Amino acid sequence: MKTEQSPYLDLRQIPLNALVAFEAAGRHCHMRKAAQEMFVSHSALSRHIKQLESRLNTQLFERKSNKLQLTAPGMRLLASVQAAFGELNIGLHMLNPTQVEGEVVIGTTGTIMLNWLLPVLADVQKQYPEISFKLRTLDPQQKALPSELDIALCLGRPDEPDKEVKKLYDEYYVPVCNPALLKGQTLQTVDSLLAYPLLHDGLGQWLPWFQHHQLDGRKSPHHTYFDYAYQAIEAARVGMGLALADIVEVAEDIRQGKLMQAIDSAHTEGESVYLVTHPTALMNYRTQLVLQSVINNLRERGARLCV
Repeated sequence: MKTEQSPYLDLRQIPLNALVAFEAAGRHCHMRKAAQEMFVSHSALSRHIKQLESRLNTQLFERKSNKLQLTAPGMRLLASVQAAFGELNIGLHMLNPTQVEGEVVIGTTGTIMLNWLLPVLADVQKQYPEISFKLRTLDPQQKALPSELDIALCLGRPDEPDKEVKKLYDEYYVPVCNPALLKGQTLQTVDSLLAYPLLHDGLGQWLPWFQHHQLDGRKSPHHTYFDYAYQAIEAARVGMGLALADIVEVAEDIRQGKLMQAIDSAHTEGESVYLVTHPTALMNYRTQLVLQSVINNLRERGARLCV
């Protein structure tokens, strides 16, 4: 049975002028004001609206007590059209090199930078070669940040009263290793991990992780200690043992088969990652573009975003 297709789903069949006229009339709820804004006559604007209503076979406006009001379908369409025009406006600004060209200063921990941020920035530069980056390494739990930062991704909440500080996502730690270490087979029980070497970072997450599972992590046959999580993760990649890593930071490694999650069900909530920026009204277009790319990538990696 052939499904009947709605006759107005194809945007290419709807005149753009009619959508512009509808957006202006819907925003003002006043035909004369909308016509003045568009520098057209009242009758020309009305023709655009009638043409759109005819094309959609839907009434978009109604008059009540001599006042123009949007119908329920009209309100829904206005919200969609305004959102689309907003995105188009950003795209048009981005075509202007003066809106994009320049430097974005980003600060984050070495682990975030090396494990997922750099590929995001590389993709941004391919699309917008006018953008350059200055990267600053932050320590976990660092409270005071350099004033030059446009964007900061901080492990732990910093003290930055003059900037916007928002919780971005919570880390979820999972044990990972080179697939060869476990011969490609996930372990069935948490205590099975104690038979393998453990790779520790400076935050010392293994001990509370095992305590959460009511086990003594000291019973592992071998322990190797590193200053930073990215070092422990790299050691896991080359087969030195099991590292405890935030699932966001190793998502691409798992997808490519460089790492595997050692046990499916076991994870614990760890530190929170905070986003620090200037207020949105003070952000330039290139910083907004980079920030949106970062957030989109986090969504793709399965981060449980708070913004």
